[in-house]
Amino acid sequence: MTIQVFIVDDHNLVREGIAGLIDAEPDLAVKAQASSVAGGQALVTEGGADVLVVDVTMPDGNGLNLARTARSAYPNMGIVVLTMHNDDDTLLEALDAGASALVLKSSSADDVLDAIRRSASAPDAFTATGLGAALRRRDTLSAARPILTPRETEVLMRLVDGDSVASVARQLYMSESTVKTHVARVYEKLGAHNRASAIMAAVRLGFVKTDDWSNPRSNSDDN
Repeated sequence: MTIQVFIVDDHNLVREGIAGLIDAEPDLAVKAQASSVAGGQALVTEGGADVLVVDVTMPDGNGLNLARTARSAYPNMGIVVLTMHNDDDTLLEALDAGASALVLKSSSADDVLDAIRRSASAPDAFTATGLGAALRRRDTLSAARPILTPRETEVLMRLVDGDSVASVARQLYMSESTVKTHVARVYEKLGAHNRASAIMAAVRLGFVKTDDWSNPRSNSDDN
């Protein structure tokens, strides 16, 4: 039985290269291709494939969100995340999204084809190079990470967004003095001495993802 594959990648050369690899195999065939998350969503909605091969970073969104949608719609679909990002965050997000495998774009053709076949036969068994080490690092980080109260977390997220103390007070219906108390506690728990070092600590400890923080507005902590 031929394994039907959707390919979603905005790089034409990469997408066509993978399609060529797949179509050269007697047990694999390309069902359809897309160059965007929106196009991939249309393919997933249409259905008819056994495996989805999806890039992570595309101009109109994140392929991992498409992977989540596909997993929700088709529990038995194999999902191979193909990426150039060799980092723990991407690997663990692929795992959390319900992917069957993560393969680096620097991998060999055989690795890509093996991942497609494995994902078709065992869609719920995630495989990725370095998975065990990434999970150990996540566990170590979680054990060392300070515990913030829900309110402290809300305050931290608004500091990350660049909001002033006055703005945080208005948004969270607190007095400015109460906000400053929460800010002080957040700084103490994160080992920070100002807004910038608190944000850096929050990113390092996993409270904030780098993609979620893009040059917040510059406000002093007293404003």
